[in-house]
Amino acid sequence: MRKLLLSFLLLSLLGTGGIAQVKSNQRDAQHRKQGHWVEQVAELRGEPGYTWEGVYKNDRKEGIWKKSSTMGNPMAEETYKNNVLDGYCKYYYPGGKLSEEGMYMPTEIEGQRDTIMIIDPVTNVETPTEIIRKGNPVRNGVWKLYDEETGKMVKQYYKRGEIVTAADLGDTTDVSQPAVKAAPLQLPHEHTDKHKKKD
Repeated sequence: MRKLLLSFLLLSLLGTGGIAQVKSNQRDAQHRKQGHWVEQVAELRGEPGYTWEGVYKNDRKEGIWKKSSTMGNPMAEETYKNNVLDGYCKYYYPGGKLSEEGMYMPTEIEGQRDTIMIIDPVTNVETPTEIIRKGNPVRNGVWKLYDEETGKMVKQYYKRGEIVTAADLGDTTDVSQPAVKAAPLQLPHEHTDKHKKKD
């Protein structure tokens, strides 16, 4: 009885291990990338090779994509919507320490349009639909930059790609400068009644 029970447990564990595996690099009937993908990019013109990992939806990057070096160190974590950077991103130094983090937002490019296929949930008929393509992602909000050696963090402030001040974004956590001392009414050499030399 024990052998039978152990055999059953072993088979069930092996079976669930096979179910838990994620299928990668799948294409649909229209040959579009769908689901989880792992892409290897070889070294090119002195730039190191890396691995991309994330999800495609109808041939477009969606959600968080992770980039890592051939040594396994993280290089970047970027958020995509409709194949464009749109959301929180992190970038790393070659050794794996955090370099900078912040938000990207896409800007619309006037006149550039794209066609996507929409599937009707009732009839399963695909119809082409034209959308305005978003592109040219720009920094937006508070970006944190870290020194590689000390880990000291410095903030930079952006509004639609333009550098602004902390006050422009309403950031009250910024370290304020110490108050400037008021200038004395008289300079030290102008004090004629004090410290006069006696003859």
